[in-house]
Amino acid sequence: MKRLYIKFLLFFPVLFLAQTPVIESPDGKGNYKKDDQVILQKLQIETKIAGRISTNTVTMVLRNNSARLREGRITFPLPEGVNVSGYALDINGKLRNAVPVEKEKAKEVYETIKKRNVDPGILEKTEGNNFRTTVYPIAPNGGERMVQITYHYELKKSGNAYEYFLPLNYTAEIPEFDIKTTVFQNENLPELKERPDGSFDFVKNGNVWTAETHKRNYRPGNNIRINFPVHQEGQSVLIQKASGNASYFLADIAVDSGERAKKLPNVLAIVWDNSLSGQKRDHQKELALLQHYFNINRNLTVNIYFINNTFEEGQAFKIDNGNWSELKTYLLKTTYDGGTDFGKLTTLREAEILFFTDGLSSFGEPNRVWKQPVYTIASSNNVNFDQLKFMSNTTGGEFLNLNENDPGKEARKLLYQPKKFLGIENNGKLSEVYPSLKETVADDFVLTGIIKGDTSAIKVKFGYGNEVTETKTISLNTDEQAVKDWEISKFWAQKKLNELEIFGKKNKKEIKNISSQFGLVSSNMSLMVLENVEDYVRYDIAPPAELKAKFDEIIKGNLVKKDEHVKDLMSDAERMTENLKKWWDTDYEQKKKSKRYPEPTSYRALSDTISRDQQIEEVVVTGYNSRQDNDEESEVSEPRRERQQMSVRKMSAVASTTVLSALSGSVPGVIVKTATPTERASDIMNSGRILTVDIDSKAQYMKLFKDMNNPESIYEIYLQNRKEHGETPQYYFDVAQLLIKNNDKKRGLKVLSAVADLEFENEELYKLLAYKLKQAEVYDKELFATEKVLEWRPFDPQSYRDFALALEDNGHYQDALDNLYKLLTQSYTKELADRDDGIEETIIMEINQLIANHGDQLDLTNINPKIIADLPVNIRVVINWNKDDTDIDLWVTDPNNERCYYSHKETEIGGRLSDDFTGGFGPEQFLLKKAVKGKYKIRTNFFGEQQVGIAGPTAIMAEIYINYATGRQERKIVVFQNQKENDRKEDGILIGEFEF
Repeated sequence: MKRLYIKFLLFFPVLFLAQTPVIESPDGKGNYKKDDQVILQKLQIETKIAGRISTNTVTMVLRNNSARLREGRITFPLPEGVNVSGYALDINGKLRNAVPVEKEKAKEVYETIKKRNVDPGILEKTEGNNFRTTVYPIAPNGGERMVQITYHYELKKSGNAYEYFLPLNYTAEIPEFDIKTTVFQNENLPELKERPDGSFDFVKNGNVWTAETHKRNYRPGNNIRINFPVHQEGQSVLIQKASGNASYFLADIAVDSGERAKKLPNVLAIVWDNSLSGQKRDHQKELALLQHYFNINRNLTVNIYFINNTFEEGQAFKIDNGNWSELKTYLLKTTYDGGTDFGKLTTLREAEILFFTDGLSSFGEPNRVWKQPVYTIASSNNVNFDQLKFMSNTTGGEFLNLNENDPGKEARKLLYQPKKFLGIENNGKLSEVYPSLKETVADDFVLTGIIKGDTSAIKVKFGYGNEVTETKTISLNTDEQAVKDWEISKFWAQKKLNELEIFGKKNKKEIKNISSQFGLVSSNMSLMVLENVEDYVRYDIAPPAELKAKFDEIIKGNLVKKDEHVKDLMSDAERMTENLKKWWDTDYEQKKKSKRYPEPTSYRALSDTISRDQQIEEVVVTGYNSRQDNDEESEVSEPRRERQQMSVRKMSAVASTTVLSALSGSVPGVIVKTATPTERASDIMNSGRILTVDIDSKAQYMKLFKDMNNPESIYEIYLQNRKEHGETPQYYFDVAQLLIKNNDKKRGLKVLSAVADLEFENEELYKLLAYKLKQAEVYDKELFATEKVLEWRPFDPQSYRDFALALEDNGHYQDALDNLYKLLTQSYTKELADRDDGIEETIIMEINQLIANHGDQLDLTNINPKIIADLPVNIRVVINWNKDDTDIDLWVTDPNNERCYYSHKETEIGGRLSDDFTGGFGPEQFLLKKAVKGKYKIRTNFFGEQQVGIAGPTAIMAEIYINYATGRQERKIVVFQNQKENDRKEDGILIGEFEF
C-alpha cells in the first residue's frame, strides 16, 4: 500500500478574511490540489463568550473515501496575540488531550515513533503566527480521524459594540454541521447581525444565552455576526480563583483612545517588501492607508526603498497638496520576487520609516540598524508579529495591523501621537500584571494579572510619551467577580507569552516555562499526543490526566524501560579511525582489467564528448519526471513497512557478501603493509581532473526558454509564467541555473532565493536550497540555510554536518571542527542512532581534513586524539540527500570495470565505500587512497524514495574531490533530483567521472 500525502490548509474563524478548510493532495511534483476523496465529514464549533473574551473549540472529523492510507496536515494562521491552548487527537476512537513538550524534543520523539508506521499527534508553531499538525494514518474506505483545537480570543470593537464574527462561506456541503454559541452574564439579548439560517437564535436561561444549530448535508447560507453593545460606564472584571490566596483577574477597561498632534515629517522613507511573499499582502489596504496619510500630511518628499534578497533604493516622489498618484502608480507596478533578507537593511537618513512587510525574513537574519521611529505595517494572513512589534517598540514607532483593523483607523497612529498605557501604580497585592510594557490604547484596553487576597484596587495610568494624563481605578472583588468553568489564567498566560516573545531569544527559558505550565503552543513549545501510555513512559513525557494512574503504575512497577539514548558516537568513531588507518596503510597492487565486472554500455564516456584540453567547469545535474503520469499508483510513495522490507533485502545482500569475504580469508590482489613514518600526502599526490554531467531539465516549462541566452528575456518569460508554475520549487531552481549559466548571477540568486519564501520551516526545502547555494558558491546564505535546519532538527547528526561544512566554506574552521565533533558527542534516540549508524566514518575524514589543511588555525585541546589521523586520498566522493526515510546508493566504477557499491564495498585497487544508509539522509562516502591511471565513473541509484512534498523529488548533493586532505584538494559540487525514468535502473544515474 503506497502512501499519499494530503495537505489541509485551515484558516480558523477569527479573521474577517479567514478562509474555510481546503483539502488537497499532491500531484507527484510537490504541488497540492483539491481531492474529493478526503473530505471534512464533520465540523463542530463551540464558542463561549463573556464580556469581550471568547473561548473557541473547533472539532473536525476527516473522512477518507479513497482506497489508500492518507496523511493529513493542517496549517492555520491565528491573528495577533492569539495562541493555541488546546489540542486533542482521537486514539482508538476517543479524543486524547495533548500535553506540552519542548519543540525540539517533540520533533525528535515524532521522528522516532513514526518509524513504526504510525505518527503521533504534534501541534507546533511555525514562523509567523502559524500552527501546524499532521494526522496519520487515516484508514482507507471510509476511515475517519478527529482533531480538536482550542484557542482564546478577544473580540474586536466595531462602532459602539464588540463583535464576534464567524465566516461560514463553505463551497461544499458538510455532512455533519454543528455550531453552538453561549453568552454568559449578559442581561441584554445579543444582537444577531448575521446568522446561518432562521433556526439559529438565542434562548435565555438565567443570565446565559445560547444559540445553536445542528444540520446534516448542509452548506450555510450566511456567516455568524453577533454584536454586544458597549455601555460607556461599563468596566468588566472576571476573576478565577487559583491555589492558596491568589486569583487571576482580567479587566476590560473603557478608555477614550484620544490622540495629540505631532510634528509630521517633511521627508519620509517607505520601505516596501517586494520579496515573493510580498505579493500575498493586501496592497489595496496598504494604499488605502497611504491615502488617509496623504490626506493629512499633504506636502512632503517620499523616498522609496525595496527589500527582498537585496536592498535597493527606488525613486523619490514629491507630494504636493496631497497628490500622490505618481507614487501610487509606481508602487502598483512593483515586481515581487526573491527571498526576504532583513540582513540587507541599511541605515536611512529620513526622520521616520514606514515599513510594509509581513516580517518574515526567510533568507537572512535581521540587521537592526534603524534608530528613528519605524512604523511596521502588516496586511497579510501570514505575519511574524514578534518581529514587527520588536522593530516598532525598540524605535519608538507603532505596529499597524491592517489585516484586522480599518486602514483609516490605523493611519491615525502615523499622523498623531496616540494615547498609551503607561503602567500601574505600585500595589503589594498585585503581581505579574500584563501588559507590563507601554502599549498604544485603542477604544478599549485589557489588563490581566494576579491578585493576592479577596479585594484590591488597581490604578491604571495612561498618557503621552512619559506624561501621565489620565488614571483609571479598577476595583477587584473575588467574591463578586469570580466566574466558574472559565480559564482566565489562560488569557493571563497568553498575554504574558505575547510580551515575552517580542524578545524571544532573551526570554527563551521563561517562554518554555509559561508554555509548559499552561499548555500554550509557542515558538519553543509544542503540544503532543502519543498513542499509548508506554510511550509517555519511554520518552519521559508527562501524560494527560486520563492516563496518569496507568503511567504511575508502569513507573512504579518498572514495566517499561525509558528511552535509552545513545549518549555519544565516540567509541564507534575510535574504532572506525583504526579501521581507516589500517585501510590506508594497506598497499593495494594494481591489477590488469578484470572481466568480472562489465561496465554498462548505456552511457558514453564523458571524454567522448568533452575535449581533453577543454576548460572544465562545474555543472549542475537536475532531473525531472518527464512523463505525464495519470496513474495515481505511480505517483504515490511506498509505505514504511514495504520500505523496511526493501532495507532488509539490501542488508541481507550486504551480509552475504561479508560472509563470503570472511570465508575467503582475504580480498584478491591485496597485500597488507604498514606505512612508513615518512609517508605523507605528497607521496600519494596525483594529477587528475573531475568531469561532471550536464543533464538538461525535461520539465515541460523549459520549452518556454528554448534557445534563450539573453538573461533579460529569460527573466521576463519566468515572470510571465510564474503564476502557473510558482508553487513548484523546481521552476525556480531551473530558471536560476539558466540565468547563472548565462552569466547573470544576480538575477539567478534572486530567483533561487524566492524558494525560501514558498514555505518557511521546511527542512527538505532548505536543505535543497543549501545544496544549490553551496554549488553556486553563495556560502554566506548556505550558512544561513543550514543553521535554520539545525535549529529545526537538532536531533539529526546530518544537521550538524551540513552546518559544519557551511562554516568551513565560510572560513570558520574552528567552528566547523567544533560542530563536526559535537556530532560525535551528542545524545540520540536509539532509533535515530540506528538509522545513522556508520556516519562516523565520513565525519572522521572531514575532521582530519580540517586538521590537515588548517591545523595551524585550530585548537585541538578538546579533540579526542584517538580519532586524529593523517588520511589523504586521491579520490573522495560523498553523497547526501534532503529527505528522511530514503534509500539512495553511491556507485563508483574504476578503470578495471570493478564497481564499488553497497554489497561490494572494497575493490582490488583499494576503493572503499562507507556503510549503506537505507532510511535516512545519508551520507555515503567512497575513498581511494592511490588512483590508478584511467577513468572512474560515479553513479547514484535511487533504491527507494518514500515521499514527495513541496520540495519535489528527493535531491542529492554529491561532493567530488581529488587529492583530498593534501593541502591541494579540488572540489566540484553536483546537485540533482530524482528522475523517475532512471529510478532503480541497472545503470543508475551517471553524475560524473574522474580521470587520472
